[in-house]
Amino acid sequence: MNRNSVFVRWGSWILIGLLFGVACWFLAQWQFSRASEVHQRNQIVIQNFNRQPVPLQTLLQVDKPWQAELEYRQVTLSGHYIPAQSYLVRNRPFQGNPGFLQLVAFEMNNGQILFVERGWLPTGSKQDTPDYIPAVDSEPRTIILHLRRSEDKSSNQAPKGQLVNLNIPTAARNLPESKTYRQAYGRMVSESPGLASGINLGEPDLSEGNHFSYALQWIVFGLMAFAAVAWNINQDRRSRSGLAPKKFTALNRDKDAEEEDKIIG
Repeated sequence: MNRNSVFVRWGSWILIGLLFGVACWFLAQWQFSRASEVHQRNQIVIQNFNRQPVPLQTLLQVDKPWQAELEYRQVTLSGHYIPAQSYLVRNRPFQGNPGFLQLVAFEMNNGQILFVERGWLPTGSKQDTPDYIPAVDSEPRTIILHLRRSEDKSSNQAPKGQLVNLNIPTAARNLPESKTYRQAYGRMVSESPGLASGINLGEPDLSEGNHFSYALQWIVFGLMAFAAVAWNINQDRRSRSGLAPKKFTALNRDKDAEEEDKIIG
């Protein structure tokens, strides 16, 4: 066999191994990055969840962009609900059960408006809406909330009075833009005087997922690719030298070694 053709074949194996190994490296780095992002986000939630509440305006203004470090920060608002601006947010399972979230606009004493998520409601037994939807009034009250970022807009459609997700610009489409918070909403912690409300979803899941283990798996896959290239080159060399191919696994030892073990035994 032509030596040049052998080198071309080996070179192609090495190139494929390198490309696969590089791809595995970048995929591993991506998973490490995802793991770091989740860890940082969880740390923000842990720091903010039980912090002393402060007035909303000291942290966020209507015309200011959302900041990640505000996630689950507690704030206080005084004003009243706008009952006409109430929605049900669809497809919100809780503890394995289908349900909705109740979202209601709240107008503060300064005229600005923030949407408030008032808890989880189970899907009805006979219809695709809750059997019971807590009523809200326009009486003055003070509420404490956890700040949350508005969700991205969805292309799906929802029936009248419902929302596909917690995309606040969609919920606030009939409210004055200059007075309405569109980058965020609040998850209710408490209100005074109190009203009936849905189930509070509590502290979010802080598990960090499998990103770290996935990253390690991609690194192992890359190393396996280089090992496979080295193995194939060695097998090719043995074949060209007239030697029998080597067995892949060390568990299957050759017959001579087995016979030797029997004699020693």
